[in-house]
Amino acid sequence: METDQLLVRAYRLINLYNSTQKKPYTYSGGLVLFPAQSHMIEIIGNHPGVSQTRIAEEYMITKGAVSQIVTFLAQKELIVKKTSPKGGRTTELYLSDKGISVFNEHRERHREMTERIALLVEKIPPESLEILSRISDVIEDSIRNI
Repeated sequence: METDQLLVRAYRLINLYNSTQKKPYTYSGGLVLFPAQSHMIEIIGNHPGVSQTRIAEEYMITKGAVSQIVTFLAQKELIVKKTSPKGGRTTELYLSDKGISVFNEHRERHREMTERIALLVEKIPPESLEILSRISDVIEDSIRNI
């Protein structure tokens, strides 16, 4: 595959992903969430006790956006905020039972894609995976500098 073709595919993926962020998804019980909200549940479910600051830093989301989504999810009783036992002003985030339900449903929606990717990744030699990682880094740096 030539460089131009690879870049076109990367742009297509970015544009396709961006278009999906505007489409809400209805979960069991009629709960409607936008992808950013579902993904925040996924992040918290994968990292119980994570702080809002850590989410913002790790996933390159503004603190304001994280705060807005967390406030919405707390109002919907999908997450629970707890003061960190370490002290300070840090708040730890956890999923409620209702949030765990959404987390599991969201994970199941992605299961097939994850399995398909895993089957392909296990066939790639480690040095090729390193090259793919470097390509991803270059794309990420380029997008940051736009």
